[in-house]
Amino acid sequence: MLGRSVTLALLAALLLVCSGLAGAALDPTQPPANLSSANSGAASDNAVAPLVLQAVLSDAQGRRAMIGGEVLRVGDQHAGARVLSIHAQSVLIERQSVRQLLRLAEPVMQPSR
Repeated sequence: MLGRSVTLALLAALLLVCSGLAGAALDPTQPPANLSSANSGAASDNAVAPLVLQAVLSDAQGRRAMIGGEVLRVGDQHAGARVLSIHAQSVLIERQSVRQLLRLAEPVMQPSR
């Protein structure tokens, strides 16, 4: 009889804890609140967003690079960066007098031979 009352008490305590957590509406896919608020302040202090090379396109008119959703040619500018050269797997840019080589990500699957 005593075991049953202890089990019921534990079950009631568990239900109270779970109902308190349900009201909090936590999203497990989001970073902790203290971490995201600290990073958002640091990102706005003269930080330059990184540019990502998404694709290199080649046709009869030459090569073009897709960076940040924009298709660019040599000499074009995007987000404060100027395209200096476009290669098959990379693009050389200059931003704030600093040259940077953007590379395409390695493919997940390698083609078979």
